[in-house]
Amino acid sequence: MARKAVLEGGKRDEIIMTAMKLFFEHGYEATSVRMIMNEVGGEIGMFYHYFKSKDMLFDMVVERFFKEYREKFETALLTCNTREDLVKMLTPIYEKSMEDFDKLKGNIHWTVQSAMHEGTLLALKPAIRSLIEKWNVGNKADSEILAGQVLFGLSATIHSEAFNKMDPSGKEKCILDFIGRILD
Repeated sequence: MARKAVLEGGKRDEIIMTAMKLFFEHGYEATSVRMIMNEVGGEIGMFYHYFKSKDMLFDMVVERFFKEYREKFETALLTCNTREDLVKMLTPIYEKSMEDFDKLKGNIHWTVQSAMHEGTLLALKPAIRSLIEKWNVGNKADSEILAGQVLFGLSATIHSEAFNKMDPSGKEKCILDFIGRILD
């Protein structure tokens, strides 16, 4: 007997949203498929109708969580003609995302935090790559490599204690200097 087509929405979305809540509260390892399905009010077989594995579900949860954030970022990047534009655009987005993250932080297991952080950087990489190609930078390394260096390097910088002690103009200068060292 052939499987029924898996449709978007409905029970599938309910499972994704319930899994997101449980992953945030308990972490990936401590959240079982049975836990998710008990919360949804469905059987294990229903889970496997929609998802091949818990890993697949987790990937969908992370994707759903960042979709809106990524779309805002990509739209804003279209207006960046210079590095200064990028820093001015990034600063409020970063501040808002950290504000949102701080609200969730106490409820999110470290494994989920780590996956979300990496997922964010990887999701933003194509947009940064396009920007680097648009700018015609001095460093002739592959733009995908440069995009990764910029994103992961900036992430390490902006999450450091020293950076967070800087005033806004110091932060802007620090970011511009860093980007310059990579791209020139």
